[in-house]
Formats: sequence, structure tokens, C-alpha cells
Amino acid sequence: MQSFFLKYRHLSFSFLTWSMVFIFIGLSTFSVGQSNPTEKEISGLFKNPKKVKWYKYFKGRVDDINDVGLAIAYDGKECKGFITYLRSRERFKLEGNLYGKKIKLRETDTEESVTGHFEGQFYGDFEKLKAHWFNREKTKAGLLMLSQVEKEVIFPGYCGDNKWIRKYSGEIMGEPTEFILQRNSEMDVTGVIWYPQKNISHQLKGAMIADKALKVVAIDDLGNKLGAIETQIELPSKNMIGDWILADGEKHPIQFEKKSHLMVGCIEYQDYMSTYDVTFPKSTNSSFNDFINETVGQWKNSCKEHIKVIKEENPYPGPDDRATSHAAGWFGIEHFSERIMSGYLTFNKSWTDEHEDHAFNYDMTQGKKIELSDFFREGVDYRSILNEKILKSISFKPLYAHEGFREWVDSANFDFFTIRPNGIRSSTTFHPIYGRQSVTIHFDNLKDYLDPYGPVAFLYLDEPPVAKPSKKKKNR
Repeated sequence: MQSFFLKYRHLSFSFLTWSMVFIFIGLSTFSVGQSNPTEKEISGLFKNPKKVKWYKYFKGRVDDINDVGLAIAYDGKECKGFITYLRSRERFKLEGNLYGKKIKLRETDTEESVTGHFEGQFYGDFEKLKAHWFNREKTKAGLLMLSQVEKEVIFPGYCGDNKWIRKYSGEIMGEPTEFILQRNSEMDVTGVIWYPQKNISHQLKGAMIADKALKVVAIDDLGNKLGAIETQIELPSKNMIGDWILADGEKHPIQFEKKSHLMVGCIEYQDYMSTYDVTFPKSTNSSFNDFINETVGQWKNSCKEHIKVIKEENPYPGPDDRATSHAAGWFGIEHFSERIMSGYLTFNKSWTDEHEDHAFNYDMTQGKKIELSDFFREGVDYRSILNEKILKSISFKPLYAHEGFREWVDSANFDFFTIRPNGIRSSTTFHPIYGRQSVTIHFDNLKDYLDPYGPVAFLYLDEPPVAKPSKKKKNR
């Protein structure tokens, strides 16, 4: 046997060599022919595929959360292609027309039923696409912001990568100022501004006006606009430089330094019938992350269970079932430091009537929740005291002149509380008409009731006592 192989080893080598060559050529031919199966599928949508002028691929998100991939082609008359929801791998066919740089497409499912509409505008040399998706009756909609890519997108990205929470410090008109900014989406920016010397805080609301520029307005508890911050974000420091703009338009230069930041966690899913998404804060503190993940996880699991049930009840959905179940969760940060994390989570589901609200007030050092009772001396009826101060403050709001608002807010429970650097912020749950109503009760207005030896005394005392003095026994 050995002599046979020695005798014919040159033939064996030649055979193996040519076999590998043919295999390589075959694989090469196969890979070229199948390098872009989606392009082949799209070309098959046209009566004459040879007339296709271009193929383009885009990636982006619906409502800045749910990742999608778009693959389209154009033959000079029609646009055709596919949109894929990357988490669920649900795919829909798109067909329609291109008018200059405006595009209008019909969305159809695997049964060729029209399930929705896609209308958008290209920008530049087709580098960007801003579009709206509508269901068939145009009673539901979603905003798509897409960017062109070289090839088809297969895997979803991380929907928290363009969202952030940052803390800044600087001066406004010579007065020391700190604020938290929270970028919630492509455009939306919120936050809290605090003046340590005056010991007052206000809400910030605004938008990104460019990739590295924003404008937010400071609003007090009565809804008065006090001024606006308009700045550019400098890279890589992420510091800010810009103007403080008064109500009369007068501008004062400002410069703020980024002091710290938090990450934003994100969960998203979308298919034929359903969608759910939620964002939440992430820190470097594992105990806080576990605490938040438990709350978010319970909500996510309830959404998954609902989706499972409706799929079992309706395994073959049609156009009337398109995007009929949707749920969303979002959050706001009121205060964060090395020790404190405070804010709220709000959950909304289309299959229930009420918002689900959660406040989180967490001591990062102790690894536990902060309760409202932790602020007050033993025996103090703090709920009655807070309610009295809240209703007195809320009566100054312009909305209080409206009978419907007055009837609701007078009986509303302000059980939902968060912490700000200057006080306790009490809020209602979310109202479908009036939203969430909030009032900040300053620590100075509660000093007669606050516990100087309590677990959170460091929030309202510069130098809290180390320990409560022990009572001395009387000599007999």
C-alpha cells in the first residue's frame, strides 16, 4: 500500500491540486452570484430588472427606538424594496414612487395585503431619509430617521447610543449654577437646573437643534419661562459654550463644564402586531442597576406575555391587526451624585387604561431605597404637612382657574416623590389631560419637621450630627 502511494503520489497531488482549484472557482462563482441575495429579491420585484438604476440601503430607527433596515431600488419610474424590523426579523414589502427627493410607498405583508404607508424626504445625495410610517387607515404613525449605508443591515444596534445624561456646572450672569441635561431621543432634551446660592431649582425642556447644539428653556413650578440656555457641545470634552437668553431676548455668555454622566439603558421590540420599548438610567453602581433592572424587567416580561397571548389567539394576523398593541416606558432624572439617584419611570400600555408610575430614590452607598419617612422626625404627620404646602403652592398655577383642573388636583394624591438638591418634589401620577403635576417643597420650609439624625440628613444639613445623643440616666 505504501509503495502504491509513493508510485502515484504525483498523480494524487495533481488530482488534489486541481480539485481544490475547481472547488475554489466554484465557491468564488457561488459567492459572487449570491453576494447580495436581497438585491436579487428586489430586482425580482420589477418587470424588467435590467432597467433598475440603483440599489440603496439605509439603517435607522422608528421613533428613535426600534431598529430597522431599509433596502430599496429605483428603475426610473418606480421604487421597490423591503423594510425589516431587526429585532423580530419581521419584513414588509414596499412599492411606490419617487418624486424628485420625495418618496411615497405602500407597505404590504406576505399575503400581499396593504398594511401601511411610507412617506418621506431624502436629503443631500440620498445620504439621509426622514420618513413617516402610517398604518393602513393612517390612525397610527411613527417617525423614521435613516442614514444610507453600503450594504444591507442585518443586526440591530443599541438604541441607547445617542441618548445620555450629563451634569454640568458653571455660572449664569455671575451666579453659580448646576444642571442635569438628559437627551431622550434624536431631538428631545429635558433636565433640572439648580442655583445653589438661591437654593432654587427649575425644570429644563428643549431640543437638539443640530448634532452638537441644543436649546432648553428654564420653567418654574408655575409654568413661567425664566430664560433659555442655547449652547454648542464641544468635543471631546463635551463642555458647553453659548448664551443665557432672557425673556426679552437679551443674551449673556455662558460656559459650562461637564462634571459627570450616566448611561442610558434601552430595550426594544417590534413585529407585525406589537411594539414595546423602554429607556432607563444605568450607573456604575451595581446595586442601583439591579434595583432598576428588576422594575424594568417586570414590565418587559408583562409585555412579552401579552404578545405571546395575542399571537396564540391570532396566529395569522391581517392588515386590521397591524400595530394594534404598543407599549412604551421612559424616565426622568431629578438628581444624581455619588450617593443619590432620584427620578421616575413611567410605563404606558395600549391594552390598559392607566399609566404605571414608579419613583426611584436610592442611596447608592447604603444600597437601599430612600423612603419619605426617612426625612422626618418620629411622630410627625408629614403627609398632612406636605399636602397643605402642596395645595397652597398649586393654587398659584394659572391652570387652577379652570374648574376641571381644580376639581381634579384638589383630590389628587401627590404620593409620587423625588429628590432635588433643594427639596422634596411631590407629584401626581400622569393625567391624560393635565399631565403630571409637580411641586418642589424646599427643605428650608420643612426644617421644623426634618430629622437631623435621619439617614438622609446630609441632604438638608451642611454638617449632620454623627450620632443621636443618648439619654443620660438620672442619679437616684
